[in-house]
Amino acid sequence: MNHPICAVITAPGSAAIAVIRISGTGTLGIVAEFFRPSSKLLQAKSHQAVFGTFYNLDQEPLDQVLCTVFLAPHSYTGDETVELSCHGNPDLTGRILATLLSKAELAKPGEFTLRAYLNGKLDLVQAEAVNDLISAPTSKSESAALMQLTGHLSRHLEGLLTQIRDARLRCELAIDFSDQDLPQIDLDHLDSIIKKLITSASDLYAEGQNSIKLREGIRICLAGAPNAGKSSLFNAFLKHNRAIVTPHPGTTRDYLEESFSLSGYPIVLYDTAGLRTTDNIIEQEGINRSAQLMRDSDLILYLYDDPAELEQVDPALKDKCIFVAAKADLRDADFQPTPGHIPCSVNTPDGLKALSAAIISRLSLPQQVFYRPLITNARHLAALKRALDALIQAEKLLSDQAGFEFIAFELITAANALEDILGVVSTDDLLGEIFSNFCIGK
Repeated sequence: MNHPICAVITAPGSAAIAVIRISGTGTLGIVAEFFRPSSKLLQAKSHQAVFGTFYNLDQEPLDQVLCTVFLAPHSYTGDETVELSCHGNPDLTGRILATLLSKAELAKPGEFTLRAYLNGKLDLVQAEAVNDLISAPTSKSESAALMQLTGHLSRHLEGLLTQIRDARLRCELAIDFSDQDLPQIDLDHLDSIIKKLITSASDLYAEGQNSIKLREGIRICLAGAPNAGKSSLFNAFLKHNRAIVTPHPGTTRDYLEESFSLSGYPIVLYDTAGLRTTDNIIEQEGINRSAQLMRDSDLILYLYDDPAELEQVDPALKDKCIFVAAKADLRDADFQPTPGHIPCSVNTPDGLKALSAAIISRLSLPQQVFYRPLITNARHLAALKRALDALIQAEKLLSDQAGFEFIAFELITAANALEDILGVVSTDDLLGEIFSNFCIGK
């Protein structure tokens, strides 16, 4: 498994420098074949950088390079590794890589991180966080990924796993010694342990249902009658004129979709066709799409000029609506919005401040992302739900005075679900699916 693999680990294109990583058994010797002074490289200590010249297979000089040595197990992958920094000419980088590939294989997507996982440098949560950190769209997404990479979530899950194993052990001891004249286990204490586990898992799962949006983006739909100010608000959030704004009703016939950061949270914003009765087939199709987006979104900002317009709001969607009294700067000085509705103006310096705060508050998004364990991955959330369901069933069986073997089975199911998150036992198919989403070089 630890045969030498190699790849460029910096972004493609011209730059001041590019970095090529080669990792695996015999890596140092491979690089030394093409590096001068080779003896200095071979004698280097871990984390030492060595400057010299890199040569091709014909022993012709290609570039002056800086080789940083990482001896096993003190490297990203856990294997012997060299990171070679050269000038960032893509043609030059390609020729150096081609020379190294005469002795090594090209790394597959995510293969360096896969080796780090297999070598015990990272658990599966941390390994997946590497990819999340690379692709994080906003500062809050970055903080959540970094929290997982540094082990906050893993340590929390390991703590829950230890408590589950303790409860299971109590059940198994009761089974093993049921036929002996020994004191029975404390059922109240066991019940207390399981209830605390349910509370912890429930809290983590409930917050995860919102926190997962840090990774996938929060879908917000702008809705309302024609000329309610949706496109103006869309442009104001994006800080550029993406949507066409005119005084003529029905300008927006199809929806627009853009992403932006709101207080560090990733938002996917939809500008939709105005909701009204129309005989225009094209406009009606846009309205139908608007209705579907409203149903699919996490939050709806429903804009209105006249409160009477709110009568057409689908009652089934009201719970995820924030009602926005738009064009607040054009209203009378004594205007007071309906309680709970947010006045908004795109033409005043703080016109979006109250609306932005209302969005963050409504979504119950975590403010201090880095210092708390958060689930932001759909795979993790599904596994946590399996663990929570098993714990709830274990508590029910205990209260029904079922046999300890049935309670132990549910606790084993809960433990297995958390182990799936951490990668304690992972199938090759699962690992292949996870790491195939990484970029080459990571």
